[in-house]
Amino acid sequence: MDNWWIDIPWRQIQTNLRQIDMEDIDAVEYVRQLQKFHATSVMINTGGIIASYETSLPHHFQSEYLHGDSLKKIIEECHGAGIRVIARTDFSKIRRPIYEQHPDWAYRTDKGEIIDYNGDVHACICGGYQQKYAFLTIREICETLDIDGFFINMGGFQTRDYSHRGYSLCHCAGCTARFREMTGLGIPGAADMRDPAYRKYRAFQNAVMDDYNKRLVALIKSIKPHVAINEHDFFRMESNTEYRRPLPFWQYSASSNTRCMRAGDLDHLASNTSVDFVGFFYRHIAVSPEQQGLRMWQNLANIGGLDYYLIGRLDNHQDRSGYGPVREVFDFHKKHEGLYTGLRSNADALLLRSHGWSDAGEERGWIRALTESHILFDEAQERHALTLDLGKYKAVVLPNSEVMSDAMAAKLDAYVEAGGALVATGMPGRYDEVYEERAIPPLRCLGVERVLYERGDMLSAMFSLSDGDKEHFPDFADTDVAFFGDTYIFNEYKDGAAKYMKLIPPQDFGPPERCYAKFSSELPGVVVNAFGKGNGIINSNSNGKGNDSSNGNGNGKAVYIPSLVGDLYYREGYANTFWLMKGALMNLAGLASVAPGLSEMVEVTYSEKKDGSAALLQFVNTSGHFGTSFMKPLPVYGATARVRCARKPAGGAVSLTTGEAVPHEWDDGYLTLNIKMIDKFEAVKITFRD
Repeated sequence: MDNWWIDIPWRQIQTNLRQIDMEDIDAVEYVRQLQKFHATSVMINTGGIIASYETSLPHHFQSEYLHGDSLKKIIEECHGAGIRVIARTDFSKIRRPIYEQHPDWAYRTDKGEIIDYNGDVHACICGGYQQKYAFLTIREICETLDIDGFFINMGGFQTRDYSHRGYSLCHCAGCTARFREMTGLGIPGAADMRDPAYRKYRAFQNAVMDDYNKRLVALIKSIKPHVAINEHDFFRMESNTEYRRPLPFWQYSASSNTRCMRAGDLDHLASNTSVDFVGFFYRHIAVSPEQQGLRMWQNLANIGGLDYYLIGRLDNHQDRSGYGPVREVFDFHKKHEGLYTGLRSNADALLLRSHGWSDAGEERGWIRALTESHILFDEAQERHALTLDLGKYKAVVLPNSEVMSDAMAAKLDAYVEAGGALVATGMPGRYDEVYEERAIPPLRCLGVERVLYERGDMLSAMFSLSDGDKEHFPDFADTDVAFFGDTYIFNEYKDGAAKYMKLIPPQDFGPPERCYAKFSSELPGVVVNAFGKGNGIINSNSNGKGNDSSNGNGNGKAVYIPSLVGDLYYREGYANTFWLMKGALMNLAGLASVAPGLSEMVEVTYSEKKDGSAALLQFVNTSGHFGTSFMKPLPVYGATARVRCARKPAGGAVSLTTGEAVPHEWDDGYLTLNIKMIDKFEAVKITFRD
């Protein structure tokens, strides 16, 4: 049972049980429903807000509906069917009667008020309930139930309720005392990064959570050493929607979440769940069936586990429209589970994420640009990137990574100095790891001597391109100006840095008779700085192959765009912005497309078995995403892909969806494959051993 989660074919279903689901639950039927999906693990509500088992703890609110089969019996039936059980807990709320006995456990607004949502009172992470009583609950679960893992829901500093109403930072006695002890300050009035006190508060939050999580893991492992714990042994995120959430829909949610959790080839499980329902307000209405299927295929193609999350039980769920697409992918994975175990990414680039759960438009725009250029890439947050070997990547992309540790900055400088390419936007490293604002940019490789100021009111400004610029940005052949958005960073640059495009400052945009630029500037739109012992030249991909690896002789370069073009592309999606980003990635940073003739609406990934026996080239067809809807995608015919492949395949290439052989040629370390058709999804198995 040691580290059982490492090699298990991960097909998880989360049945977020309501109180009433325990009234008549039948353990045998519960497991039978899971088996229809070939589930290998299940997540079940266990404790916290409501105890779904008979608890001996006086302040652990026990459900009054425990009249069906017991949680203990359900776990026994699951284990009998070979299904692991993850206990879902949530300590973010306490029932009103418990609050009345322990008012010091509650979150408090800046006015001293609590948040009471339908009789559930928000509990603060610094209060006695989460700091002490939650640990008693965890101990009881470990000692009385034969669970295989823990998922702690809604941990941390919660300041929003289920109606998405926002409240102030917590001002409870626990928070106030701990923050004052750490900093000598009072709790800030608002979440404002311009406020030094709030930046210290962010560091305080991290310290509190780091201490909490370490103690939690230590307790669980002392009782059950081989229990899997979320954020320690496996990582879990979710692809979700919400009624009236600002658009656009994030069509690459599952792909990006999976890559971010997987973080290159780190040895832990990445499980991105597809949330069945539309949002908090409509938990019983499923999202479009094709959207469920797309998320699952994206998980699979990006070396993640399959995970499906619904309210209630499978047998009594009111909207079962997502079952078919989900089961289709689960069935496919079951058929090929041996092949999908032990895969590692074969990516050319790494995109550095600031936060796993953030809605960072700048990051999403660059994820779009990389995906739609068919550039193979990984994603990672800094905490994982610090342990990665960056030398295996041709380029690292930094989408406005404002918070960056000294260690990460040094690692990136060393990477570029050794021959790597860096693509950065915005103000990377503006704050250090404890959110102190830096006076000098930490990345020496960027060529930025000093940040002068930032303007966010550059509406109607543009970049102009000369004929020389267009040699590096060929998509602008018939265009002389580039659209970069409202933000521009004014900097002083090192002598010798190459500059492309020129800033046209904001101009009149009405009436039309006066819509023309009255003057231009010498300020750059893109800056390229050679960094290292060599001459800073990285070959372009004009031959279609790109670079096989960093050359290691100090010929590195940093490509810097002093604006937020990623956020612009994510929000607006115009080709003009994409051309700028694509040129920076491919013609300046030396990255290459593995399928230049393929529709931008098809995702491509390439991975290899760790034992070297086979590789997988996978395609996810996203063409069904149209406006605000997800529909059946249109088939794509005649796709060609060319990937780096050091060895000639010995056992050929075959489609996993049709079973047919795939025509291919191997030449000079590259494998070219011709795929007849891509429907929703295609996977080509390339075998290196007969």
